[in-house]
Parts: sequence; C-alpha cells; structure tokens
Amino acid sequence: MQNRNVINLMTMQKIAQILFFVLFSSSIFAQNSKKINLLDDKLIHWYKWMGVPHTSVQGLPVGTAKGDGMNGMPMGMNDPKQVFKVMTLNNEKVLRASGEIYGGLTTKAEYQNYHLQLKYKWGTKKWEPRLNLPKDCGIMYHLTGTNEDAFWSTFLMGIECQISEKNSGQLFLIPNKNYSIRPCAEVTVGEDTTWNVNAPLKFKGGYTTFPNHYANRSENFEGNSTEWTTIDVYTIGSAAVHLVNGHVVMAFQNAGIQKADMSITPLTKGKIQLQSEGAEVFYKDITVEEITDFPSDIKKLSGLDFAQKWKLGVGLWTFHTPLNPSENDIKTFNTSSVAEQLEIAGKTELKYVEGFSFSKAGKEFKDSVLMNLSASGIKKLGELVKAKGLKMESIYITGGKIVADWKRDFEIAKALNVRYVAAEPPVNMWNSVDSLAGIYGIKVAIHNHWKGVSVYWHPDSVLVALKNHPNFGACPDLGHYPKSGINPVDALKKLEGHIIGIHLKDIAEYNKPDLKDVPLGTGIIDFSEVFKELRRQHFNGNIIIESDVEDNGKGSNLASVNQTIANYHKVLKSLQIQK
Repeated sequence: MQNRNVINLMTMQKIAQILFFVLFSSSIFAQNSKKINLLDDKLIHWYKWMGVPHTSVQGLPVGTAKGDGMNGMPMGMNDPKQVFKVMTLNNEKVLRASGEIYGGLTTKAEYQNYHLQLKYKWGTKKWEPRLNLPKDCGIMYHLTGTNEDAFWSTFLMGIECQISEKNSGQLFLIPNKNYSIRPCAEVTVGEDTTWNVNAPLKFKGGYTTFPNHYANRSENFEGNSTEWTTIDVYTIGSAAVHLVNGHVVMAFQNAGIQKADMSITPLTKGKIQLQSEGAEVFYKDITVEEITDFPSDIKKLSGLDFAQKWKLGVGLWTFHTPLNPSENDIKTFNTSSVAEQLEIAGKTELKYVEGFSFSKAGKEFKDSVLMNLSASGIKKLGELVKAKGLKMESIYITGGKIVADWKRDFEIAKALNVRYVAAEPPVNMWNSVDSLAGIYGIKVAIHNHWKGVSVYWHPDSVLVALKNHPNFGACPDLGHYPKSGINPVDALKKLEGHIIGIHLKDIAEYNKPDLKDVPLGTGIIDFSEVFKELRRQHFNGNIIIESDVEDNGKGSNLASVNQTIANYHKVLKSLQIQK
C-alpha cells in the first residue's frame, strides 16, 4: 500500500510538470513559425501515456494491473519497459516504439494549420493482442479530451492517419472512451469506402452506423519493410490531406466533434500523438511547420481547392416574371410558373437552381403554388427539374406561424431531395424548426433581408439563432447587407464555419434600402475580397445568383444573370481560380 502511494505521488508530480509544459508551450506557433524538429534525446516536446498491458507482458513492476491490452487500468505516465525510447540506428537518431504495450507519445502543445512529416519503418517484433494481425500503429492529430477519457484508456479522441502494412494513409475517426463524443468528417469515397477525389462526398464518423468511422486510402505507396516510408499530414482549418511517399492517398473536409444532441463543433487543432500498437516501429525526421494554405499541387490533387467545387446556380425567384411579359402581366404582377422559370434557367450555362415554396406551379398543376401541391405533384415537379438537366439542391421556404406550416414545407423539401432550405424562421419557433430539420435531415440556412424588414439583418442576429440549434446554418444574402450599412466581407467573417449557401447579388450604394440590385461587378461590393474570404474559409457550397428587379422592365432577368455569370468568371480568373 505504501509503494502504491509513492507511485501515485510521483505520478501527481509528473502530471503537474506536464501541465506546466502544456501551458508554457501551447502557443508555440505564435512564437516561432519555422519548422520545428520534434525528435530529440529527451523528448522535450512530448509526454508518454501507457495503456493496459496485455496479460502476456512480462517484467512489469509487481502489482501492475493487466488485461486484454484495451480494457482495464492504464499504466498512465509510467513506462518501465521503455516502450518509447530514443536510440541510434545506423548512425541516425530514431524513436523506437516497441509495440509491446499500447501507448501514445503525445505532444505537450496543440498545433493548428501545419505540415507534419516523419519517416517510419517496421521492426521485427510483434505482440499480443495483434500477434497474428498486420503490423499497425498510427499518427493521431487534432486530439482533444483527457487521457483518462481516451479510447481504450490510451488513444486520445481525434483523427488518425493510419500506419499499417499495405494500408498506410487510411483515415480513422477515434471517439472518446464511451463513444459519447465522436469525431466526424466529410470524405469523397466510393461504395467500397476507398478515397477517390472524384467520388461523392460522404459523412463519416459521428453518430452514424458503426463502423462508418474510417475511409480506406486510395492506393498502396509504402516502401518494403526494410525501407523508410515518408508520411506527410497537411492540415488547414477543418480539412486535411495524407501523403505516403509523396502521393496523395486521403483527403477530407469539415472535420468536427459531434455530440449526442447531433451538434457539431469544427475540429481545427489539437495535440499530435504517435502510437505503440502491437508492432515494433521506428520513427525519424519528425518535423512540424506552420502553413497558411495547402501547397497548390496538393490542393488540386486532393480536391481541396474549394473554389473549384463552388456550385454556381440561380434562384428561380429571379425569373418570377415571364420571359416575354405582356403589358397586362407587368401591370398585374403576373408571375411565371416553375416550368417557365426552369425554361429560362436552361438558357444559361448554370446547372443548379433554387426553388421557392410560394412559386406558381403552372397550368398542369391548376396554377397551385408549390406549398399546396400533393405528394404526386411534388414528385412530378422533381421529374421536371431533372428532365431540364438541372439540379435543385435548395429551396426557399416561408414556413408559417404554426408547426404544421413548417412541417408541410419540410415535406416538400424532402420530396425534392434538397440539401438545405433557406428560410427566416420566427424567433418563437426556433426550437420547433430546428427539431423538424433534424427529423427530416435537412439543414436550415438562415437568410437575411435588410434592417427594418428582417430580424436577421445583422450577422450577429443569425449567430444568436444558431446557438443551441445544431441544424441551423447561414445563407448570407450579399446584396442585402449593404442596405443596412454592413460590408458583406465583414458579415462573412462573422459567420465563418456556419455558411451553407450564398445568395449572390450586387448593389449600387450603402444604406439605401429602397435600391434594387444590379449585376455582379457593376455595384459597390468588392467581389474579389468576397471570393478570397470564401476561399479562405474553405466554403464549398452553393452560390445562388438572385435578382429582385426585372431587366429594364422587360422581364425575366436573363440578361443580368448572364452578365453576372460572365463577371463571376472574370473575378475568379483574376484570382487564378479556374472554373
């Protein structure tokens, strides 16, 4: 009992030292942005945390608890067998992880926006409980939480770049000890869960069906067991790329931590951990360097040049006036039908459209509005969109004053298979609308009008709505902000991490609510700065052109939309973003 107390006292002293170093070194990048060598004789950048020894491990101090290697009492900061040890191998300084006991060598500091590089090669030894399995370890990063709450009481919660025979570069999303908090990310993978830059983007990890917590690397580029293999991990914001021997094998975006209430907090930084996991492995040349963006070639190969993925489209409201309106149409504000709106949209180069729930459906639907159509009518409408070669990934909905009105609109959105709805829900219905959005699996992108018209005129009011409503996001209308004296770029910065879609329009002056919009590039908004800010945020959603005024009273807005498209491409080209 006395020996155990001595050990506990020593452990407490070590913990106090670690806490001091963590606090002292947590801002290491802020002080020095140069490349940092993380491997030295005393491992000054790291601390050890050992898991549960397998029952087969010999030579441990008397009384050490053992188990299956995963469940039980961890050894903590005690490493009597020197599982992690700096040594000289072929005249080079290397770190040996014996693999005999599961454990993690973890940085004292957190890192954000960096390039991590190391080299590894396998040793000859293997241990239980992986004696008959492929050699395995990994690089953990963006780690958060405590060692006591770690997976298998060993590996901190976060993201893993797997190092494994024939599978290095895989993505694993490691939860906390009881799975109550789970990392998640979006990855382009095929049906076999293999990363492919051209595959659909899929949600991995979080509260999805287990085992949806990993994605396979694209190909095997490892050296043989006697050669050093180089691993690179590049991370910017909530996106990251894995390279094996210089080849991009994995990329993901929108990493986050998902809780049981389904809310997601972006995951952009954390500690780094090297694993010991049943096989002898040697690491060398371990460096980390702060970066501000992915290298251009890696960005392209990984599909993380998000501006390349922006989905430019048009709001069908833009074409609410018929293409060739009569004088009576103009006088009576006769609106076009969805079929007519789609017909005009088809005359542009755009492939994406945003519907609106109060649109007139057309004669074949007895001129009913969308929100009143039957299920069969909505299905027929979806088929019409598809037949025009268009995609409707969003729809503006009005909801109403009671839950039934919002349920009706979510039913329509679900039937049309949209990704999100743009809306301006009343404050007293935030909880109900958020709940419906969760039930239907459709995000609500809160849209803004100007001051005096909309409660959401200021980005701060949108942020208030987003708090504790995990299914809410933002749909900034760039042309409406200047009407309230707000610079759109400043608004975008405030809404970072929450933007689902964009409404794109320009305006001629600030603080003039009565002004109508103008084509992009002909007003006062600096779209070069707008697009640079969206690119910096790694926005990768829908940008919807919208116009409130008819082209010189001639209807349709087709000419102004085409002018906006041309100027949009012109600005992107000036930023060296090729669409």
